[in-house]
Amino acid sequence: MTLDLLPGVQSAIVPTSRVETFVITGGPGDGEPVLFVHGNVSAARFWEETLAALPAGYRGIAPDLRGYGRTEAAPVDATRGLRDWSDDVVALMDALGMDSAHLVGWSMGGGIVMQLAIDHPERVRSLTLVSAMSPYGFGGTGGVEGVA
Repeated sequence: MTLDLLPGVQSAIVPTSRVETFVITGGPGDGEPVLFVHGNVSAARFWEETLAALPAGYRGIAPDLRGYGRTEAAPVDATRGLRDWSDDVVALMDALGMDSAHLVGWSMGGGIVMQLAIDHPERVRSLTLVSAMSPYGFGGTGGVEGVA
């Protein structure tokens, strides 16, 4: 199936060590890498206009997360919080040969990039959160007692 994408935006399937990941990209292949992670009940195309409008010198990569859009619908282990998704993003970085990248996360994607930054700080050049979810998860609580 072909997509009707904005000029300058391309799509591909990237095999990783975890899942087959659908991505849309914009900018030069050798540009400064910026990974854009979408939120819940969304997909990579949330970032399409952003990818089309990136400044010169930046390479934008927006994956469909596991179970969303055109990426493989592999199970998520909820006992790991957001780690299945953040580990998938790291696997995508590995598959694309990226040691590190600027990370941008919207909504649930913000939680995912925060988890990636906690587990792999050396992979993060910068972290930008757009209306990110609570770092304590969808319930918005934290601590042993589970209070706000």
